[in-house]
Amino acid sequence: MTELFANIQRGTVRHGLIPIENSLSGTLHSVLELFAQQEPRLWVVGEYACSESHYIMARPGTALEDIVEIQSHPAILEQCQDFLDSTLPDGYRAVLASNTASAAEEVAKSDEVGLAALAGKRAAQLHNLTILGSDSTNNVTRYWLIARHPVNQPDRNMSPKSSYALVMKNQIGALHRVCSCFALRDINITKLESRPSSRTITLASPWEYVTYIDIEGAPGNEDNVKRAIENLREFTQKCTHLGSYPRYLHSGSR
Repeated sequence: MTELFANIQRGTVRHGLIPIENSLSGTLHSVLELFAQQEPRLWVVGEYACSESHYIMARPGTALEDIVEIQSHPAILEQCQDFLDSTLPDGYRAVLASNTASAAEEVAKSDEVGLAALAGKRAAQLHNLTILGSDSTNNVTRYWLIARHPVNQPDRNMSPKSSYALVMKNQIGALHRVCSCFALRDINITKLESRPSSRTITLASPWEYVTYIDIEGAPGNEDNVKRAIENLREFTQKCTHLGSYPRYLHSGSR
């Protein structure tokens, strides 16, 4: 992920697609926080959601009962834990990898018996691995499309969303005031989540929290959203606009 961000910053690639939320495991906090910390700023310019299947794969000749270790990205292991527990032998080891592709590559290169990877079907094809099982759970991941520069503010007919990172003032009713900025203008909040800010954590002082918020609408083209954000800044120490972008709509919901 760090390499992807660096390539976008250098202009080697124009866009990147990062996983931001999963229907089983929730927000991918490590990705979200790494994105929000980028300097110079990167912007969210789009979103995408898709249902994903993950496959247990191993070298040819390996059976499920032979597996003693499975490798994958931490988020994928978390999403599929119930599936792995019900499918693999008792006492298997889950080993963290930087991504699913590298996990499959490592298994393909290793001569060690009983190794498997949890990855996409394409990884099995690329590395000549045998698929031994798949997770059939309804597993949907939401992605952000990111770039060095923001897009033109999407029109209302594109069902726009806007994302912000806030540091609220440490006072009574702060969350109520923040939410009221949108409620009083009939603006829907689609997501609200707080995380400790590692920048300020000490044992002797109150923790500072970063609140991530998604709303419907875009301030560039809608006066009520623009006024809501202006009002919001009165109740926050810091208000960072992560991006405004067209909402992803599945073809069945258009």
